Amino acid sequence: MVPIPSAELRTSYSLYSLEFDPEDANRLIVAGGGGPGNHGVGNKITAIDASRPDTLDIVSEIELSRDEDSVATLAVGPRNKDSILLYAGVNSSAEDIAKGKNEHFRVFSLDQPSKAKASSEKPKITELSRTSLFATTEKDTYQRVLRLSAPFPGSAQVGAVATGFSKEPEIALFDVPNMGAATPKLRGNLELVKEAVDIDIVQTGDDSYQLAYCDEYEMRTMNIGNGISEGPKLVFTMPDEAAVTGNARPSFRSVRYLTPDFLLAVANLPKGGGVVLHGFRMPKNDKIHNKLKEKEEEEAKKGNGSADGTVTTDGGPKGTADETVVARKVEEPKARLCISAKLPCSVTRATGLAVRNLSPPASPTAKQGDAQFVIAVTGQDSSITIYTLDHQSVADINLIVNLFKVTTFKNVHNGPISGVAFSYVVPPADSNSDERTVAQKGLVRPEYVKLASIGSVGNSCIVHSLPLKKFVDKTAQTRRGGAPRAARYVLALKSQAPSPKGLLFFTALITLFIGVFVQSFLEIKGYSSPMIGARRFAPVSWQQNPRYGAGQGVVGNANYANSESLNPEGVHGFLASLLADKDLKVQDGQAKKLVLNVGAKDGIVQVSGHDAEVDSTAPTPKEWDELHETQKKAWKEKLKAAGHWGEGMGETIFKNILFGELGAVVGGLVR
Repeated sequence: MVPIPSAELRTSYSLYSLEFDPEDANRLIVAGGGGPGNHGVGNKITAIDASRPDTLDIVSEIELSRDEDSVATLAVGPRNKDSILLYAGVNSSAEDIAKGKNEHFRVFSLDQPSKAKASSEKPKITELSRTSLFATTEKDTYQRVLRLSAPFPGSAQVGAVATGFSKEPEIALFDVPNMGAATPKLRGNLELVKEAVDIDIVQTGDDSYQLAYCDEYEMRTMNIGNGISEGPKLVFTMPDEAAVTGNARPSFRSVRYLTPDFLLAVANLPKGGGVVLHGFRMPKNDKIHNKLKEKEEEEAKKGNGSADGTVTTDGGPKGTADETVVARKVEEPKARLCISAKLPCSVTRATGLAVRNLSPPASPTAKQGDAQFVIAVTGQDSSITIYTLDHQSVADINLIVNLFKVTTFKNVHNGPISGVAFSYVVPPADSNSDERTVAQKGLVRPEYVKLASIGSVGNSCIVHSLPLKKFVDKTAQTRRGGAPRAARYVLALKSQAPSPKGLLFFTALITLFIGVFVQSFLEIKGYSSPMIGARRFAPVSWQQNPRYGAGQGVVGNANYANSESLNPEGVHGFLASLLADKDLKVQDGQAKKLVLNVGAKDGIVQVSGHDAEVDSTAPTPKEWDELHETQKKAWKEKLKAAGHWGEGMGETIFKNILFGELGAVVGGLVR
């Protein structure tokens, strides 16, 4: 893998929010603090120079009042001449909140020195205005989430803030002011039933936007126009399968728009079961749906004006009404899950999400072509997992595919990660004129997309520089004499498609286990010749008389007990361990008979062929039927104790085998 450079900076205060400058990928703004009180930790906003991959430098900083809360949220707004507007969420002092005054929305200005003074002066951060956007005046309420729509040249932005710790949750929508003004203009407040876990906003037209927000289990959208709004609409609900599976539902953690057509969400599985990335295709308000809805409203109005106001659902007459209206319910379109991926098992809970389009459109009405998105998900284990996602566009069909993992940064911070953000990317120029325009605006073509993360415990800010490369789709068709194929940026790091190796290994392991189990069963029950020696480890009570013939692997040979000779294959299980290395094969048409004797010193049974050399003083071996009952009983006990014989085998297995006299030998081992 290509080396990934990183740089780290330690601040004097806890960090809770961060954002890159949309027009300068090398400028990072971070904020946080210790909150109200004389504890020695101030509340600050810091501007950082991230132009070098291995070093971070503080270029400007402002310390806020220690009587007020720390900076909880942060966003970078548009430029105002030589200044950059910064929006922050800071609760007022406890004294002001007690009076019902909480000016939580603050506007700051990052003033750039003139070119003549750039070498001697540094940028300066000053506060411009403060106001309250929430209707509630609860003491514990604070500005938990702040989001702005993506900036486009010549287009106004819309922002949204959501409450935290409020008994009356709400989302406030506001217009981001253009040149000159600093205080945002409130559009309105959206009352919620449950507090929003996360929100995002996307521009869908010249003067139209869409807000998406979610609580733990439901996701809703709201269309915003010039002076009008539509919604909110429920577009997705986490399926509740508790009655079927007994498991709790996954819960939403973050949502981010990819394009107006697609939205990415992070969901935490219940009981720390892991994290899943979901890609949704957002519903469209198509003309057919709008016409049906308008017709439904017209018919409903006619129904209300009838003789008795009667409305039926089957079209049949009811009562004495002169006119009957058929009420047809038009179901609102829902978001459809079109792609998903599960994070590594080490990540049991997600804490944040960042997304960056490497080929953003030039205007809100421009069509999004083929592009790659870079995704970062932070986990409870202080890890950051990087994914890539491809957007493909063919005619009027748009798809998102290839949601693949790239890499995971482990133990990034000493403690939980409180924020993560990507720098903005300027697409490659299509011509020399575009290059001159970029140079005039002072924009820099990126070699990297920067990923910044902050930790609240260690007061740390770390920036990873992910390398980019130009990509030209050679499969795209071009016209003779027309423009060449357009280049776009993609991540230079190779993504990893899901590998089937784990599944194949697990399947092979299960197959091997089943094969060993079946072979062991067949050997113990006497249906198969020995291959893994299962009878040596099985209790005698499990074993049965072998059911295959001498020298055969066939089950059910009825002549086994009456065979004229026994060889190692024919005595499977019975003294098999001793016969394995004996040369008892047929010679001159005659098979060697087995002789069992007991050593005089160690009392161990020895197996040999009938023509082998034996002690001349030892008694002559006898057939089983020639043995005394006492000798038979002693031999049975010896063989049973060693696991070579069981009652289920019967005595027929002893025929054609010669037994030596045990005499006074008692006990001993059979091997």
